Amino acid sequence: MSVLYEVVPKGQPGVVGGGTIKYYAKIVRQEPINMREFADEIAERSTLTTPVVYTMLECLLDRMQYHMKAVRPIKLGDFGSFSPSLSSKPEDVPEGVNKDSISKVKILFRPGKVLRSRLDSLDFRKMRTRNK
Repeated sequence: MSVLYEVVPKGQPGVVGGGTIKYYAKIVRQEPINMREFADEIAERSTLTTPVVYTMLECLLDRMQYHMKAVRPIKLGDFGSFSPSLSSKPEDVPEGVNKDSISKVKILFRPGKVLRSRLDSLDFRKMRTRNK
């Protein structure tokens, strides 16, 4: 299965009128899979039933939330690791930095070696443009 991409034009950031237009590849995302469907797929490839897999995924989410609140990175071997991160607004003096300076909290995912190597082997196919 090939990863479909399309060509998109982008102007220069911060330049009035866009400046020089450059063209980039952009992945064409497919319909997302929900957790129930994902659990079904895992169950089909194992000795577990869909409800058991679904329960395991729910427990994974619960435990991830617990450890993210404790600011503990979660390392899942070849799958990868999850760690909490934040973005903040700049302040002029150190004393100006407080909880109101924090603008965004997110979770960083870093794929493990096996998952990363599988991404390196992806095949790409350019999407055909439609005639107008």
